Amino acid sequence: MKKLFSTILVTVLFFCGNTYADNHIITIQCQYDDPGLSFLKPIYVINLETKKVKVGATSMYVLKYSDTEILLGKANAALSEKMEIDRMTGRYQKEQIFYGTSEEEKKIVNGSGICQKVEKAF
Repeated sequence: MKKLFSTILVTVLFFCGNTYADNHIITIQCQYDDPGLSFLKPIYVINLETKKVKVGATSMYVLKYSDTEILLGKANAALSEKMEIDRMTGRYQKEQIFYGTSEEEKKIVNGSGICQKVEKAF
């Protein structure tokens, strides 16, 4: 009887172990408010554990997150990008700074839009 009980217990624990394994991964799809950019709908795969974000072929990093907001960012020699997502409404504000060879060539682009959570297809 003990052997049967322990076999059942081990089997149940084996199948229940990874029930909540992906709670730290958020997948969202964002759309710009600008009608000229409505065809762009990038998908962001946000890993809160590793603080890495996959956006198509590029990547970003989680700078800060809480229950109400997520702050994403990336920077290199040509571009600096910051994106703040409100987790309650789904709205986001984005600021991109394109650096030129001089201060006069620097260009700042601000944008906003809305994000929706995407579930896995299969």
